[in-house]
Amino acid sequence: MSTKKTLRISVILALAFLMINSTNLTAQTLDSYGDMERPANVGNSDFDGFKNSSFDIYYNSHKLDQNLKKIEENLVKYAADKDNIDMNSLTKDINALKKTKESVKELSADLKALDDKSKSMVENAKNFKPRTKTAKAIKNTDKSIKALDDAKATLKTVSENQVTLLKTAQELLGDN
Repeated sequence: MSTKKTLRISVILALAFLMINSTNLTAQTLDSYGDMERPANVGNSDFDGFKNSSFDIYYNSHKLDQNLKKIEENLVKYAADKDNIDMNSLTKDINALKKTKESVKELSADLKALDDKSKSMVENAKNFKPRTKTAKAIKNTDKSIKALDDAKATLKTVSENQVTLLKTAQELLGDN
């Protein structure tokens, strides 16, 4: 092989290695969050899809909560020094709060659909085939339902905090 081809192949392999590792890092951070960890797949698309959707909502609801806490920190700083508010940053925070409201609505709708589906998933888990994976299917379904319950409570808190923070941010904007 020529040196040029060897170099190209080496570069392609290096890029592939980096892409695979960066994907693995992202997946690892999405597999556990807080006290809950995403269980392994059971090998059935219905159960695995339900579990993955449930934990996606769980993670996204907690990300929204974290983002609101950062915005709240910003608003506390702005309120402490009203004469030196960074209007650009305040406007970005207001826009983020408005997007949070939309995200909460979307996640709540998705959560409702999964919540409705959870009853049938519990029944189906009891009759899961092959029988050797029944216990794992039941355990995954239970963890998924717990993740949905936690997400529901988190989204309620996020929604309430979003309203309060948006009001505060708009008052700060009006003061300047």
